[in-house]
Amino acid sequence: MTIQLFLIMFTIGAAIATILTEALKKAISQQFSANILALMVSVLVGIGGTSAYYYLTEIPFSGQNVVCMILMSVSIWIGSMVGYDKVRQIIDQIKEQK
Repeated sequence: MTIQLFLIMFTIGAAIATILTEALKKAISQQFSANILALMVSVLVGIGGTSAYYYLTEIPFSGQNVVCMILMSVSIWIGSMVGYDKVRQIIDQIKEQK
């Protein structure tokens, strides 16, 4: 996996994971921790997105590529959590000023 491919997949995956996490939080009536929910969504988006890319570009599923899928899901989780927390913090600060 090249650095350019990693950055593209990371950016798209973190955005999708953040949007899905927020949508699921609103759809689920039970109280889940936002961190745990973001972890579950990020694992699905990271592994699913990377495996879909590998399938569409006919890259074989080797041990190294499976490790890349796992590391992509961890990277997307960390990226979506940083983005999610910062966006929520900014929205709350804007609401407090008005």
